[in-house]
Amino acid sequence: MSTIGTITFLRMTGPQLPSLSTVVVPFQRPGVAGAGFRKEAAKADDYVLETVQAVGSQVSANQAANAYAAYKGQLVTVVDDTGKTTNAVMVLDARVTRVARVATSIPAGTEYLVYGRWSLKPTA
Repeated sequence: MSTIGTITFLRMTGPQLPSLSTVVVPFQRPGVAGAGFRKEAAKADDYVLETVQAVGSQVSANQAANAYAAYKGQLVTVVDDTGKTTNAVMVLDARVTRVARVATSIPAGTEYLVYGRWSLKPTA
């Protein structure tokens, strides 16, 4: 199972969130042989993850949009499907893209699946 903040998902797809890494920038000066290098602040790209959440009722499914939106602008911990944990991830955007009623309740108690799209940015 994967999580964003306190929300647990059946499935999370998209690129694995990286840890921040230092950027090394090479440079050359005119008239000087060789190259120099400087380190810049740690950076990471924005990422979009697709999620599927199992909920037990139509009310919970309808409330998911508000629950996701409440995370916008918050720093959260993300655990992906492989178990990799990334701390201090900023939620840039979160939205429900679809809600579907299930025919068979697997896992038990699941009545609806909530599909979401999360835009995230790892921070320091």
